[in-house]
Amino acid sequence: MSTLDRYLLNTFIRNLALVLLTLVALYGLIQFIETIDDFIEYQAELKYYLLYPLHLLPLIISNSLPMAVLLATFTTIGGLSRSSQLTAMLSGGISFNRISRPLFLSSLVLAVLVMFANLWLVPWSSRESNYMLRTEIRGKTSQKVSSEDLYFRNGNRIISVNQAFPAKSLVLGLTIVEFNDNFMPTKRIQAESAQHTKNGQWLLNNAVIWNFTPETKAIASFSQQPQLTVDLKRQPSEILQFWDRPEDLTVGELLKISEKLQNEGYDPKAYQVETHMRFAEAVIPIIMVLVGIPFALQRGRNTSFSLGVVISLAIFVVYFILYSVFAVFGAIAVLPPLVAAWAANILMALIGTWFFLRIQS
Repeated sequence: MSTLDRYLLNTFIRNLALVLLTLVALYGLIQFIETIDDFIEYQAELKYYLLYPLHLLPLIISNSLPMAVLLATFTTIGGLSRSSQLTAMLSGGISFNRISRPLFLSSLVLAVLVMFANLWLVPWSSRESNYMLRTEIRGKTSQKVSSEDLYFRNGNRIISVNQAFPAKSLVLGLTIVEFNDNFMPTKRIQAESAQHTKNGQWLLNNAVIWNFTPETKAIASFSQQPQLTVDLKRQPSEILQFWDRPEDLTVGELLKISEKLQNEGYDPKAYQVETHMRFAEAVIPIIMVLVGIPFALQRGRNTSFSLGVVISLAIFVVYFILYSVFAVFGAIAVLPPLVAAWAANILMALIGTWFFLRIQS
């Protein structure tokens, strides 16, 4: 590595560390203000004041990194321009591509780190911090995963669940509807709750059973049983996984649940979009460098840090809007998941490349 590369690399890393530390501190402070009421209301133990931010830290760093890279790029190139070092380098015959190379190499390393973090660490951070806040701080009354009905198909049955409690392997409001080959209902079982047993069966409590005549859909028989054992062919983890937010799942879990939903006739678009976005997010540091360099040189030596903050914020807001809009388009099947995940990146990369080529010329 040449002296120039080492100097530019050290300058960029120093600026990145400073900006990232500042953004993480601000993000953490905002998060603390939003959750402090829960800590006080539920009289959380002192250890959670430390454990909760630590569990949330990987997610905070991941969310702060794109803005930090953009600001660090602006600060590095803008600083070289203000101090006339950039002019001296160009006058000495050093090309602009050569000057930019250490920043792009740094962003490439960051992209690899982000990709590996998105595979497991970031979803773990999101899931564990959310679980800690919901169960260990707010208490056992908040251990249900969802209060919204979940429907899924299992062979010739459609199963509905109202609420689930992961710690107890318990579901509430269970309904099972069985169909014949013509998709006509033959039986309906409704239970107040169902407990998963050690032998893999589900024990239904206060079950009500209706048998139907498929041709007329009339009730053929009706019975009630205090307890009833059935095989749902589902482990508690498989049922609970459907309630996890896509951002809380690892890439492996996203692929598994997408395939399962598709096989059972449900729309897996939201999970497919999230899967592709995990990889699309990895290249954001490279795009931020590509966009940040030309904007840092727009005003030459008159570039200031405050202007850099404003421009960086504006760029990031535009990118975030595009990112969110395309994600929604993917989730509602307006765009294919792959296109929805990468569209914002491609658009910003084209804009950045155009400005970068203009600066060179």
